[in-house]
Amino acid sequence: MPPNKTTLEEADLPLPIRAGVSLATRLDRIGIKIVDLSLDALKQRAEKFAGTAEWNDPQFLADMNIFLGFVDKNREMSVPAKVATRADITRRLTNFLKLQEAKKRHPELVDQPVKAPFVIVGLPRTGTTLLQRLLSQDPASHGPALWELFNPVQVDSPIDPEARRKEALSFERTLRQFSAVLWSIHPMMTDEADECTFIMAQSTGDINLTGGMPYFEWYMKRSAVPDYQLHKQYLQALHYGKTSRRYVLKSPHHTPKLGDFLSVYPDANVILCHRGLTHVMASWLSFMALARKIGGMPVDAKQIGRDWLEILKRSMDAAMSVRDQRSASQFYDVDYDALVLDPMGMVRKIYTHFGVELTVTAEAKMKTWLEKDRQLERLGHRYTLAQYGLSPEDLERAFAEYIRRYNVPVD
Repeated sequence: MPPNKTTLEEADLPLPIRAGVSLATRLDRIGIKIVDLSLDALKQRAEKFAGTAEWNDPQFLADMNIFLGFVDKNREMSVPAKVATRADITRRLTNFLKLQEAKKRHPELVDQPVKAPFVIVGLPRTGTTLLQRLLSQDPASHGPALWELFNPVQVDSPIDPEARRKEALSFERTLRQFSAVLWSIHPMMTDEADECTFIMAQSTGDINLTGGMPYFEWYMKRSAVPDYQLHKQYLQALHYGKTSRRYVLKSPHHTPKLGDFLSVYPDANVILCHRGLTHVMASWLSFMALARKIGGMPVDAKQIGRDWLEILKRSMDAAMSVRDQRSASQFYDVDYDALVLDPMGMVRKIYTHFGVELTVTAEAKMKTWLEKDRQLERLGHRYTLAQYGLSPEDLERAFAEYIRRYNVPVD
């Protein structure tokens, strides 16, 4: 890649795919409907896949319909973005129906404890993925793999490992095919632990390609407790009939609703990751812009910068407010540079803080995983903060309290 070009400027879809995306999107915008994103159509798809139509929760459907209303009003959505949204919402609805069936057959499923999970939060691009996958190597822990998050309800299902992995594997292959660069920035692998927001009914993960800022405003005003109650039931389904292990959960998208998360998981061990803000913001904004570009959507870099500065500032403010109301011992702060320099040293500190035993077996498995991860080929990721209309001074103003509390560098 030429040194004077950022990853966003360099990356693009192959010409034949770009042409197809452009044509399909033009047809869609003149009223030739290619993708039906109405709730009724999506419910019918989910009922066919799940083999049941017992929804049992009007509020779940009402909230999903509100989300789809934001999607419908988003005139920037391309056909590929709509196809991806249809697949995503169909998956959420199908899993919801499967869960209702599992609870009907096994009412005790929802009584299973989910004890003291690790939950890794903070701003994005702060090492949360590295830390989750590392901690998940402990045999006493379970970081849900991508295939499990895509298909969490396997109660009474025939054991067919390949069929269970099929949807996540297809997602991984499609993402790699469309953009090796985008995948390399956040490698999503079928058998590796990933964002547990895949089992959320709603999250800020829906902002970039679908709901936009109007959705963010609605999401911040509503309680996410029902979302986390559903999240917990999926985790209970994953361990139903199996030996329960300590969950290792993570997502920066939990940060703005950390209080609601802790209402459902009051004994969670919260790990808050930190990194120099210029790198955090520029890297995340580049990732968000790339996702839009690869999805055939318009990219206004400066608007992306303004939107996500607001989203992430308010998210961190909310998390700090929650932390003020709880015991300091429930939280542990991880510095990105220290984590990368000595990952196992950081693991030992985390385990010591939360009173968790680090066994010889767990440590050996973590070291083996680290060596494998170092060998994973990654493409370069070039970005600048100025490309998104922001300066270090903007970050200092927006995150002044966060910087003061945690001594987070700007550069």
